[in-house]
Amino acid sequence: MLQRLGFMIFAATLLVGCQNISKEDLQVLQARADRADQLEQENAQLKQERESLSKSVHELESQLEQEIADKQILIEQNAQTGIIKVTMQQDILFPSGSFEIDQEGAADMLRKVVASLDGSNKLRIVGHTDNLPVSRGLRDKFSDNWDLSARRAGEVARFLIWGTGFPAEHIEVVGRAHVEPVADNTTKEGRALNRRIELFIEK
Repeated sequence: MLQRLGFMIFAATLLVGCQNISKEDLQVLQARADRADQLEQENAQLKQERESLSKSVHELESQLEQEIADKQILIEQNAQTGIIKVTMQQDILFPSGSFEIDQEGAADMLRKVVASLDGSNKLRIVGHTDNLPVSRGLRDKFSDNWDLSARRAGEVARFLIWGTGFPAEHIEVVGRAHVEPVADNTTKEGRALNRRIELFIEK
């Protein structure tokens, strides 16, 4: 609104000083004023969305206090975009050598995540693996880590949709295999950290 007022004052000044101002010039001034209004509205909306996401972070931290303390989950928020990233280690989601959600601890944890959100949130679910080939027991189902990471991310999506009622149209599933490691794949501990599911939460 302040920007629009400035433009209108500027336009009025021009009209006083120049009787022959063209219709085209007035249209340009009007367009600039409209754009200023639009930017102000967009900034207000972004601020509201960041505040809403910050509230979700506090709710997530409250719901998942024990899991965070046990270092099973890491919750981060991008300071610029407000997008929340929830990182969950593979071992707490899937039994060893499996791609099916653990219906006890993991299911309860995912329900807590959804309980901290509202129906308007969007979720991007990203699966990651270490750089080792798919284990012998899974080779008949998955040709490589791209298949496996996408399937595990998809299993999380299926549980959220069918197990908690989260809107399917608000979910995106991605498999990233081994290409985005967060730790050293040459160590057992590093590979365990790289086998993970990330949930990106935004408005």
